[in-house]
Amino acid sequence: MIISVSHQKGGVGKSTLAFNLAVELSKHFDKIDVIDLDVQETVSSYNRIRKMIGQKPLSVHSFEDDKKMIDFINYQDDDKLIIIDSGGYDSALNRVSIAIADFIITPVSSEFTEILGLEKYKNILSTVSQQTKKHITTHVVLNKISPQQKYFDDIINFIESSDHFNLLHNKLRRRVDFSNSVAHGFSVVELDQHSESSKELQSLIQEIQKKAGLND
Repeated sequence: MIISVSHQKGGVGKSTLAFNLAVELSKHFDKIDVIDLDVQETVSSYNRIRKMIGQKPLSVHSFEDDKKMIDFINYQDDDKLIIIDSGGYDSALNRVSIAIADFIITPVSSEFTEILGLEKYKNILSTVSQQTKKHITTHVVLNKISPQQKYFDDIINFIESSDHFNLLHNKLRRRVDFSNSVAHGFSVVELDQHSESSKELQSLIQEIQKKAGLND
């Protein structure tokens, strides 16, 4: 199973989400690898901190060549879970991560300007769909949104207007726990399993597991 956390737009929280997702799923799946395609190597940095403080590190790999990445994936056992943190830009390597994924997650904020980024990403998904001759969809999660915000009509209406997007029910709100936890190599659940951030993340992961068929 390959899960790609993908969006050509930077700053939407892909790396933090990918790291938290990988840490929490690693507690339930024996075989899990993370591929870090972000030029800033954010997940790799979080993982180095994690190892430094004595936490069990993730198995993280980086690639600059799509053939090497595909060769690596093809060499893995079928029951291995692979999480890809795509870079926040459009490239051949990031498009490959879309094409080979079994399940794609796209974090976006609730700002109206996010529609512009999603419009471009929709065009990328359409192009990759044509190239691979399969209809590619991504599961959009509202991420880094204000704790006070209750209505998201503009962004939700846009997401639901495209057959390339499926909106996830659970949302992640902008909370200091996310920056505090990764600064120590923790997931937000490890930092405080009873926090609002932790509850939101765990609910989102349960939804992802169900939709991706990871509970089967």
